[in-house]
Amino acid sequence: MSSLQAPTGSPLRLLLWQAARQPATLAGGVLFGVLWMLCQVVWPYLLGQAIDAGLAAGVRGVLPWCAALGVVAVLQALFAVLRHRMAVSNWLRSSLGVSRIIGYHSAETGAAIAADSSAGEVASTVANDALRVGEMFDVTARFSGGVVAYVAVGVIAMFTSPALGLFVLLGMPVLVAVLTLFVRPLARRQAAWRREQGALTELAADTVVGLRVLRGIGGEEQFVQRYARRSSDLRGRAVDVARLGSWLDALQILLPGLFVAAVVWFGARLVLAGEISPGELVTFYGYSIFLIVPLRTTVEASQAFARGFVATGRVLDVLRVQRAVRDPEHPERAPQGSAEIVDVASGAVIAPGVFTALVDEDPDAAATVATRLGRFDDRQHTIAPVLWGGVDHTRVPVQEVRRRIVVSDATPHLFTGRLRDGLDVQSVRAPDRAPSPSARRAKIDQALGIAAADDAVQALPAGLEEHVPERASVLSGGQRQRLSLARALLTDAEVLVLIEPTSALDANTEATIAARLHRARAGRTTVLVTASPLLLDRVDVIHVMRNGRVVGSGTHAELLRRDDPVGARYRRIVARTTSDAEPPAGEELDAPWTGSIQTLWTKATETGAIRTVREEPGDD
Repeated sequence: MSSLQAPTGSPLRLLLWQAARQPATLAGGVLFGVLWMLCQVVWPYLLGQAIDAGLAAGVRGVLPWCAALGVVAVLQALFAVLRHRMAVSNWLRSSLGVSRIIGYHSAETGAAIAADSSAGEVASTVANDALRVGEMFDVTARFSGGVVAYVAVGVIAMFTSPALGLFVLLGMPVLVAVLTLFVRPLARRQAAWRREQGALTELAADTVVGLRVLRGIGGEEQFVQRYARRSSDLRGRAVDVARLGSWLDALQILLPGLFVAAVVWFGARLVLAGEISPGELVTFYGYSIFLIVPLRTTVEASQAFARGFVATGRVLDVLRVQRAVRDPEHPERAPQGSAEIVDVASGAVIAPGVFTALVDEDPDAAATVATRLGRFDDRQHTIAPVLWGGVDHTRVPVQEVRRRIVVSDATPHLFTGRLRDGLDVQSVRAPDRAPSPSARRAKIDQALGIAAADDAVQALPAGLEEHVPERASVLSGGQRQRLSLARALLTDAEVLVLIEPTSALDANTEATIAARLHRARAGRTTVLVTASPLLLDRVDVIHVMRNGRVVGSGTHAELLRRDDPVGARYRRIVARTTSDAEPPAGEELDAPWTGSIQTLWTKATETGAIRTVREEPGDD
C-alpha cells in the first residue's frame, strides 16, 4: 500500500486511518477486553453472595455460588487468552503497518527524504516510534474493558449501598486525576529523550559508515569522545525520565492502597451500623481491590497515548516529506522506440543508439547532468527540462521513465540478501514475467562476464546463492563496483547511464570492461560519465563540458588532436595533470605546445609506453 494514501494532516487522523485498516482485530480486542473485565466484576459480587448464603443456610447455600464462581473463572481465563491474542495482533499490525508506510515512503521520495532526514533518524523512527504507535493499539482493548468495568461496578455499588457506592465511584476519578498530573511532564521528558536518542542514532550511523575514513585520518578518538558526550547527555535525560516514572509507579501502589483502606474502614462502620451485610462488605472490598486494575490501565493508557502522539508526530515528519518526482495529472505518452534525449540546461544531446560520454573537470557537474536524465528530482527540470523525443520527460509517468532509463550511481551499493536476487532485480520485482531458471542464470552469467565480475562471484563460498551482509562488507570496493555494473546491465535498459563505473578498478580490468561493454551495448543508447582514457577510447561521441555546460564534442582521437581550448581542456581532464606550459582554460594554445603533446601521445602509444588494451571478438 502506498504511503500517499496515509493522511498527514494530524496525528489523530493518521491513527484513525490506521485503525480503519484493522477493524476486526480492534473490535475483537475491545470485545474480549470488556468480557474479561466483566468476569472480574462478577467475582466480588458472587463471593459476597456466597458469604451471605453460607451464613444463612450453611454449606448448601454456598455450593451454587461456588459453582458459579468456577464457571466465571473458566470464562475469564478464556477471554484473557483471546484478549491477549487480539492485543498482540493489534500491536503488530499497527507498528509493522506504520513501519511499512515509512519504508514505502522512503523508497518513493528517494533523494528528497535523504536531504530532509538522515538515515539514522529514519531508522530510529522505524525502530522506536512505530513501536510506540503500536502500544496505543495494544492498550486500547484493556482500557475499553476498564471503562466498561468501572461503569458496571458503579451501577452494582449504587444499588447495593448508595453511600459506599458513591464513595467508591468518586474516589477512583480523584486517584486517576492525581496520577495523570505526572503523565504530562513525563511525556515532555520522554519527548526530549526521544529527540536525543534520534540524534545519537544518527551520529552512530554516520560514524559506522565513515569508520574507514576516520581511521585513515586518525579521527577515531575525536568521534569516540563526541559519541561519549552525546551518550552521557542521553543517559541524563533517561535518568530524568526514570526518576519521574518511578514516582508515578510508586503512587500507583500507594494511592490505591490508601483508597482500599478507606473503603474497608467506611464499609466496616456501615456493617456495624447494620446498613450493609458482611457479604456486601466483602463485595465492596473486592470491588475496591479490582478497581486498581482499571486504575493502572488508565494510567498506562495515558502514558501510552502521550508517548504515542509524540511518536506519531515524528512519523508524520517523515511522511510529510514530498516526493521528488510525481506522476503528472495529464501524462503524455513516452516516445516509441529509441529517441534523442536533450538536456536543455547543459546543451548535451544524447543521440539514440550511440555510446556517449560526458567529461568535465568537475566530475560532480557531469554526474549532475547524467542524474537529470534519470529524473530523480522534478524541481531540477522546472526551468530547463530534459526533452525525450521532444517530450518533457517530467510529463511522462514515472514508472515508464524508470523502466526505460536506468542510472547507475557512482557509489556502488548492494542490498542485504541473496546475491542472485540483488543482481537480477527485474525478475524479483516481476516473478510472473521472469525467464526460466536456466535462461535467468545465462543472463546473469553474461552480465557478470561483461562487468568482469565472474571472479568476484566465484570467490564467494556459495556463489550467487551467497547471503550478502549489510553494506556488502564481504566484498572489496572493486568487487562491489563490478557487481553493481552487472546489476545495471541486467536491467537491459533502453537508455543506460553509468556514472564512474570503473573508478575503483585497475587499468587492465578497466580496459577489458570497456571493450566488452561497447560490444554489449552496441546499437543501444548508453551514457558514460568518466575521465578514463581507456573507456573514452571506446566511446562514439564525447561531450566536453565546462561547469556543467557542453563546450565541444568529438571522438577521443579527435579531441586529443584538437588545437583549440576544447582540446586543451579535454587533454587536461584525461591526463589528470597540468603542465606549466599549458594555458588556462579558455585561452588559445600555441602550435608548438600542441604539437609536442600530439607527438608524445603518438610515440607513447606506438612504443607501448601507453597501451590501449583492445579485445578481439571472442576474447570473453
